[in-house]
Amino acid sequence: MRRILIHTLILLLAAGFGQAAEKDAEGVRLAGQVREIFVAKCVDCHGPNLPRPKGKFGYVLDLKRVAANPDYVVHRQPALSELYKMIRDDDMPGEDAKVPALTPAEKETVRRWIELGAPEPAATTQPTKLVASPGAPMDPKTAPPTSKKLLRWIGRFHPVSTHFPVALMLVAVLAEGLAWWTRRESWQQTVRFLVIVAALGAVATGVLGWINASFTSYVGQNATILTWHRWLGTATAVWALVCAALAVMDECREGTPARQRFRGALLAGAALVSITGFLGSALIYGLDHYALW
Repeated sequence: MRRILIHTLILLLAAGFGQAAEKDAEGVRLAGQVREIFVAKCVDCHGPNLPRPKGKFGYVLDLKRVAANPDYVVHRQPALSELYKMIRDDDMPGEDAKVPALTPAEKETVRRWIELGAPEPAATTQPTKLVASPGAPMDPKTAPPTSKKLLRWIGRFHPVSTHFPVALMLVAVLAEGLAWWTRRESWQQTVRFLVIVAALGAVATGVLGWINASFTSYVGQNATILTWHRWLGTATAVWALVCAALAVMDECREGTPARQRFRGALLAGAALVSITGFLGSALIYGLDHYALW
């Protein structure tokens, strides 16, 4: 009886080790296929040789580093992994990419790779060709409609448009200081003009920003930065309109309480536009882009 139990235990252990070995082998094989998929579909935006990879994600071919980043991969949980969700929803590659979206078979390969723990490919892994499973046709992604392409193109003017409200609001603060110092009406008129144009520019910039952000995908810290940037940008546009409304009021003359309220609002607006601009540049250069060393 004891021998039977021992033999049974040995067989169960052997079967368990055999299944584990099969899964390990499958994981290594899938890792090689995943890397080939990323080479074909992702290096144009996230390649290691790009000076400014999209989303600061320039190591897509380094599967060990990708798997170690919890912002992208949650081991054995594809549904919670941002990398898989972006691939599943065709956010990666994006609509502006020169390659089609991943096929259903390729998406399943990435999903299964994460499900197995996102292992590394073998050091001697050779390029492998992914074969679509029955019922998973490898049709290329259909081109987006012209209206969507046009909207995306319009959104790309957001970075350029940000310079105008930032510069105008800061110059308005300088002009307001001169108006207070000299007590000249001409400087007050200059401030009024600058604030009105800045408010209109801030509204246009905010609209372009929301359009542009709808075509981008960020994860982790960059996603948080984008959220703050979008809502602070919206608040800045609204606040700039408040400043413009205060500036055109008849009672907003030097030495009056209305002028003091306007001056405080203008300083707050300049601070808002500066912080919003900093967060926008942080999406490209990182939060430490003003560090001295």
